[in-house]
Amino acid sequence: MKPELESLLQLQKTDLEIRKLLSEKEECPKRLEALKEQVEEEESYLKETTERITQLNKHKIELEDELELENVRLNKSQQRLSTIKTDREYQAVFKEIEDIKRANKEREDEILLTMNQIEELEKEIKSKKEALSQLQKEMEVEQKQVDKTEKELSKKIAALEKERDKLAAKVKPNLLTKYNFLKDKRQGIVISNVTAGVCSGCHMNIPPQLFNELLRDERIHVCPTCQRIIYADREKENAKA
Repeated sequence: MKPELESLLQLQKTDLEIRKLLSEKEECPKRLEALKEQVEEEESYLKETTERITQLNKHKIELEDELELENVRLNKSQQRLSTIKTDREYQAVFKEIEDIKRANKEREDEILLTMNQIEELEKEIKSKKEALSQLQKEMEVEQKQVDKTEKELSKKIAALEKERDKLAAKVKPNLLTKYNFLKDKRQGIVISNVTAGVCSGCHMNIPPQLFNELLRDERIHVCPTCQRIIYADREKENAKA
């Protein structure tokens, strides 16, 4: 195998390792992000529920104020009842008293219902706060783990990038330019071996004449289908022979 091709294969191996580590680094924060989303959702729910309780308490106070005022009005109407002389006026005041009593009963029922709602929401808030506290602890632990892993991966990537620079320096500029151009377009696989006339990169047959030239290993060739740099796997070919 030509020395330049050997350097390219080493370069590709290093680039693939860098690519793998970068992918791992990108995946690192995903669980942390999921935990952050959960925390945000819980915090948002707690805020909304707290606001709901505030509104219910306000509504309860309004009902209690109305009930107090209506009870005052009820007492006055009941006192008037004993001083009325005509039946018609008596019936009107009596009806007013019954209406006030009925409305007050509805207010009392609504106050009780509101108090029950507030109690249930306060229980739920307590439970949610405990869950939120646990999530925040998990997030802190995960953050430390992510920071540690990212630091380790960055160190490995930096070392590989130095090694890559050394390998790249051994390759002719025009060949390196072609390699770099194809690297991202071919998911990092720029150099492929050819076995039994088939390119391992695109799994397409190459012309027989080209395959024979590959076996002679006189110059660097590219696959006519995928444009990858190709070489013959001579060990496999010799084994078959």
